[in-house]
Amino acid sequence: MCLCIGLAAALFTGVFAVMGWGGLLRQVGAGILYPFQWTAAQIGKGVSGLTGYFRDVGDMRDEIESLKKENEQLRSEVRDAELIRQEQEWLYRYLSMKEEHDDRQLCAAAVTAAEWSDGYAIMLTLNKGRSAGINTGMPVVTDEGLVGMVCEVGLTWCKVRTVLDTDHSAGAAVPRSGEIGMIEGSFSALHDGRLALRYLDAEADVLPDDICVTSGRGTVYTYGIPVGVVESVSTNAYTRTTEAVIRPYCDFTDMDQVMIVTACEHTTGEDLP
Repeated sequence: MCLCIGLAAALFTGVFAVMGWGGLLRQVGAGILYPFQWTAAQIGKGVSGLTGYFRDVGDMRDEIESLKKENEQLRSEVRDAELIRQEQEWLYRYLSMKEEHDDRQLCAAAVTAAEWSDGYAIMLTLNKGRSAGINTGMPVVTDEGLVGMVCEVGLTWCKVRTVLDTDHSAGAAVPRSGEIGMIEGSFSALHDGRLALRYLDAEADVLPDDICVTSGRGTVYTYGIPVGVVESVSTNAYTRTTEAVIRPYCDFTDMDQVMIVTACEHTTGEDLP
């Protein structure tokens, strides 16, 4: 069958060639084959373009992964630099405080855990304990002011009750006027991160923006540790005494490093004006 078709095509071509129609035959053939040739060329271009597309996508994916790794490395370097900056800043504050208060022996400690109330730390766990010479009753401070008192000690850790805790109280003074009272944790003030200055005389000279410090009248805190600033003053109708709300100097929402006062010369506020 195929042989017959081939012979017929050859005969047909020969006849056209004898009659001088060979050019016409070639033109007709070219016209018939052109659509197929064009289609094949377009398919070839499409396949080539598709191959290039997938190659470009692969290159883009590799580049994106490379950029992600580079970005993560840069983020890590920024975090490390920030940690180094914070450590250097803390070390500077620690050394400055040791130099300023040469009558005190300080032990730097890191906060490893905290107990919270209304978003404020009322109990801290530190990474220093008996092995570092820490005992219960030792004051805890920062370069800003009073944090609280060591209330429990383990071999390598201790717990600190902060001044915001309702179980904490200490003698306090207002240096400007010499007024003496007690600072206490207060349920009503805690939700704002404040504490109370209580048991002031009815006619006590205490004003907003007055500075409040420890009075030294007790066995824990020496005189003059900054506590905070008087925010408001009121009269207690039941006790007929003056009370004040104190805004502490320390930030009890974010505390990473503190100093434990392991020894100091204990003084009182007897020389207040």
